[in-house]
Amino acid sequence: MENYARWSSGVEVLYLSHRPGSRAAQEAENKVASQAESMGIEVVRLSEIERVDGTGRKPSIIISLGGDGTLLRARAKVGNASVPFLSVNYGGLGALSELEPEELDEWLPKILKGDFMVEERALLETENRTALNEVLVKSSEIGKSALITLRVGGHYLFKARGDGIIVATPTGSSAYAFSAGGPLVDPSLTAMVVVPVAPFFWGIRPFVIGDSEVSVIAHESIALVIDGERIACGAREVSVRLSKERAKFIRVKPFSFSGLYRKLESRLV
Repeated sequence: MENYARWSSGVEVLYLSHRPGSRAAQEAENKVASQAESMGIEVVRLSEIERVDGTGRKPSIIISLGGDGTLLRARAKVGNASVPFLSVNYGGLGALSELEPEELDEWLPKILKGDFMVEERALLETENRTALNEVLVKSSEIGKSALITLRVGGHYLFKARGDGIIVATPTGSSAYAFSAGGPLVDPSLTAMVVVPVAPFFWGIRPFVIGDSEVSVIAHESIALVIDGERIACGAREVSVRLSKERAKFIRVKPFSFSGLYRKLESRLV
């Protein structure tokens, strides 16, 4: 845990999210909310609102009870990359999860007291939004490919037709980018993973780059998807770069790349 910073601000506001349709996750949310309120912490249930109207200056955290999608939706609703978050796996793979359900009772009291470490990871930035996992540029029409030109650091790389382009963080390398044939990248690295989705040319392959701007130029109408959420986009060119902000994972035990690898291996094979 020596590479992590200790959280020293306490907890005054708790944003809670649970997996829709999961009775176990709903019951866990009720339990967490009750314990937090007994400690004088303001609880905001994200299932009851569309967006958080400003997070103010109060020290806040997010606890997500579900899978990776539940966490990503919670982050989007809060809209503040600086709020530390904890995911408890009430979903499937749980690549972003810190705890399993049976571990929650043990660690929750410490977390609500602000007794935890924070791991910072790279975020992407595009269209005034940040992405923890990935940015996807694809055709706006379902089932249709798109003709796309890709530029990296201002230099032309290729022009090809395909189902789209994924630009992922190292954290997101285990998500959609991985399913599309991209490499698994250690989340502690500051980099971007670029994965063409089903390109119509055999020579185009995924690659990893550092701090460069990726420009995706479409020759027809496109859709922009940020961490699974489709965003209105009237532009034909989308630029993606590493954000100056960092994602903050709540850690009560050290993250292990080999542990992530084993998790993927055991749940996907």
